[in-house]
Amino acid sequence: DLKDVLQQQCDRLSEIEKQVLSLLAKESEPVNLAKLIENGTMPASDLLNTLQSLSRRCLIEQQGSFYDLPLVVRHYIKG
Repeated sequence: DLKDVLQQQCDRLSEIEKQVLSLLAKESEPVNLAKLIENGTMPASDLLNTLQSLSRRCLIEQQGSFYDLPLVVRHYIKG
């Protein structure tokens, strides 16, 4: 079941990764790094490393300099 797979992936995430997913889930359209830095509470270097980690796990999408959640991940995060 897809929900179980997403739950397993989210259980393995660090707190900062969960924070970034929550930030992205609140946005209605893709956001750039500057907006994420503005909205978040973490240093830019930590944010960038976290975005790279989430991207490698296929939990976020990068379109040029913008970041977004895949639709299925967005629905899961929003509950």
